[in-house]
Amino acid sequence: MSGINENSLDVNVLKAMADEIRMDILYLLKMEEMNVNDLAEQFDISRPTVSHHLQILKRANLVYARKEGKEIYYSINIYAITSLAEGLLRFISI
Repeated sequence: MSGINENSLDVNVLKAMADEIRMDILYLLKMEEMNVNDLAEQFDISRPTVSHHLQILKRANLVYARKEGKEIYYSINIYAITSLAEGLLRFISI
């Protein structure tokens, strides 16, 4: 049933958040800006895998990326998270 989504919930955002590692990454980025190496140290996964998860979050507009020298630093897009929460609340209040 495509096209019935009147609540403007972005399915790509929901899919991006449907992974435990990506949720953990968002939680860490909520506390501070981090680069891939910083994040990889927090998990039992490789740096390329962390980069893959970050790209998914970036495509869903859930994180910002800022380049400093050769490093890219990521931070959470709190506006996108807040918009998602508001959309979910509208969805369940129908």
